[in-house]
Amino acid sequence: MRTKTPIIRYSDATVALMIDYYWFNWSKKSIEDANNVEQMAIDNSAVNLLSSQWAASSVINDYHASKDRVFVLPFGANIDDSKIVQAQVYQSGRLNVLFTGVDWERKGGEIAVNAIKKLRSDGVDAHLYICGIRDLAQEIVDLDFVENLGFLDKNNPNEYQKYLNTWSKVHLLLLPTSAECSAIVFNEASAYGVPILSTDTGGVSDYVFNDVNGWRMPLSASGDDYAIKIEEWIKTDKFSDLSASALNLYQTRNSWKAWGESFKKIVSSL
Repeated sequence: MRTKTPIIRYSDATVALMIDYYWFNWSKKSIEDANNVEQMAIDNSAVNLLSSQWAASSVINDYHASKDRVFVLPFGANIDDSKIVQAQVYQSGRLNVLFTGVDWERKGGEIAVNAIKKLRSDGVDAHLYICGIRDLAQEIVDLDFVENLGFLDKNNPNEYQKYLNTWSKVHLLLLPTSAECSAIVFNEASAYGVPILSTDTGGVSDYVFNDVNGWRMPLSASGDDYAIKIEEWIKTDKFSDLSASALNLYQTRNSWKAWGESFKKIVSSL
């Protein structure tokens, strides 16, 4: 595209990052063509905005963009702030855990279920709310500690409200994902003051900060490993601190309001 108007490009990843991470079995020619298009888009942009440092580093290192044209601008949360009712901080008793996503395998659904099983075997009254899976296996649906919410459409007022109500009653977001660019659900959790346990992969580190709003586990972590971390939080009364700092993180950095303020500063520099 030829234009005198400065182009601002915003993305959560690059082709170089996605190959063999999200995308598999591409031909050599397809990869070459995709990288060429990516390179042209980056070169033609006055500013390249990326939703994580992970993605920004790829633009600089893989596509040789000038550092002064690359900015990290995290996503916000796709919820109405006026409808947020802060979740109750976990203290004792029943522990409500949320797993959400449309890809059961990539998001680590089996690991999440195993974590809850371990917690329950250790005496924690843990329950798992599963949201986003259209065809959840019956063997998971039948587990007595699982509440299957199915896929909830935010454009449907009733389903959107059900989604918001779920955030208000859960104590923890558990997302043991094996691949992630910039999941907006992390910011939704922080908006409600819900601590997060996820994986140290992709762009997650710009949304889940260790000992701030949660913790990032290694990719090799099992369900038992996640359960042990949760039990550590219970024993040390960590939920309260994580909840408070999650809210602060959302309000100051990972909300669309904060995004807008940062974006205006970048645009004014053009």
